[in-house]
Amino acid sequence: MPLVLGVMHYSQQPAASLQPPITSFALANVQQGYLQRGIAAWQRSEYALAEAQFALAAQHGASEAKTYLNYIQPWLAQVPDTSVITSKFRDWAANTCLQQVVFVTAELTSLVQAQRFSQQFAKDERLVSLPLCIAPQVLFVPSLFSCNASAAQSRIACDIAPLAPVLKDVQFSHLVIFTQQGKAFVQNGIMYLDQHDTYDVLVHELAHFAGFVDEYPLSAELAQRVCSSGEAPNMVFQYANKKGVDWRYWQHLGQPQTSALNPARTCDNHSSQAFKLSHELTFMEYHDVRTIPRSYLVAWQNALRHPLYLTPAYLNFAQVLEQQNHPQAGYWRDRFSEYRQQNWQ
Repeated sequence: MPLVLGVMHYSQQPAASLQPPITSFALANVQQGYLQRGIAAWQRSEYALAEAQFALAAQHGASEAKTYLNYIQPWLAQVPDTSVITSKFRDWAANTCLQQVVFVTAELTSLVQAQRFSQQFAKDERLVSLPLCIAPQVLFVPSLFSCNASAAQSRIACDIAPLAPVLKDVQFSHLVIFTQQGKAFVQNGIMYLDQHDTYDVLVHELAHFAGFVDEYPLSAELAQRVCSSGEAPNMVFQYANKKGVDWRYWQHLGQPQTSALNPARTCDNHSSQAFKLSHELTFMEYHDVRTIPRSYLVAWQNALRHPLYLTPAYLNFAQVLEQQNHPQAGYWRDRFSEYRQQNWQ
């Protein structure tokens, strides 16, 4: 009987030193549990509870939780004053950064994606020759502005007006706004991405900041504008009933004429014919094609050195505030004009 009791006692209360190690699967479940509870608490504006849950997740090795804590703790310490947070973005870019891009989000769950994209860009050897810089930190401004898209294929629409006073002292020329759902696109100096977009989509859209045109067939409406303007660093156009291609935009950029042109599908829905610089499929035709020919990088460099043909995000703010008859509209309009008048040759 004592022997039986001893066995029963051992099976019910094993010594701590004999506890089996937690499996990686079990650890992942623990991490996800804390993360999910933290995100849910954050969405209910229970910030202290969210912070506590993320701290527990971080203690169990969840890297996402560490990213969340790095951003929410400074924000919680400064609410509602964001001046300390934005002070990190006042002089972050060197003089060689002709295009200064800041990532912005009001969404907690977009932080990991935005931070990862910033790190990927810093390591992307394809783009190292470009005078283009992305801020190493994400500007996290919860509840400051809102975005919406009715479906994944609908363009993202954001109310950017509340961002204007926060960005007055921030060093930037272009913005990337990360939100939950919607179709990626560029409007003047602001790019919109959702949580399903990949780093390759970011690179494709960054080229649009420099005026690059898509190399897949454009819609008839968009082709009417693009294929008639003749303005694209990555292609030239031959208009209907005209001999030869239109080189004028390339001449303005200081880009040499070349006979190495290849038909592009850009203007398939227009009477013009587009010609691109490469015979290969490129990142401007398919997002997941990582090929960026050297000729495209040269064209990208040339475009970024000509601010007269670039559109910074200052114009976005000027237009929105002008529609509201806001007194700060003139500030952003002046900043846009000053940007266009710079000489980077």
